Amino acid sequence: MEAGVIDDIRLVEQARQGELPAFEELVRRYQGPLYGYLCRMCRNPDTAEELAQIALTKAWTGLAGFRAEASFKTWLFRIATNCCLNELTRNRPHEPLTDREPSPERWEPVQAFRNRDDFERVNHALAELSADQRSALLLSVHEDMSYAEIARVLGRSVNSVNALLYRARLTLRQALNR
Repeated sequence: MEAGVIDDIRLVEQARQGELPAFEELVRRYQGPLYGYLCRMCRNPDTAEELAQIALTKAWTGLAGFRAEASFKTWLFRIATNCCLNELTRNRPHEPLTDREPSPERWEPVQAFRNRDDFERVNHALAELSADQRSALLLSVHEDMSYAEIARVLGRSVNSVNALLYRARLTLRQALNR
């Protein structure tokens, strides 16, 4: 087990015993990546901020249910993904993602997309993906999660994640070639 995962488990145990600073440390570690992921998923910075707060609150109130079968990060992203998918199925109109950087430590639009046209092309191509495909792709590319971790976050099998990522990449490639 990685040192970071063991440290997270120690912090979760401390937080379960009522030590708020332990949970605050978990929030400091994961709020940036969580917000960046949600921002790219729902394509709205304000909604992403709200969903990140909801997910972190649910994690705090649900710490007793964390069984350490997966990492805390995977468990937290599962909560956030469920919140986001619930939001997306409400069919609320979403603003297009702007060039506002959601999480500077993980989101690098200036390096990845040298000009606004490329950024907008990729943004529109991502919008063509289903929520599950977009989620799997973002978890893989931006959060560097393994297929097994993505499977836990999405509640799917590893083979299903493999198929989602294949279809996502194919759709993205076709959209960008247009």
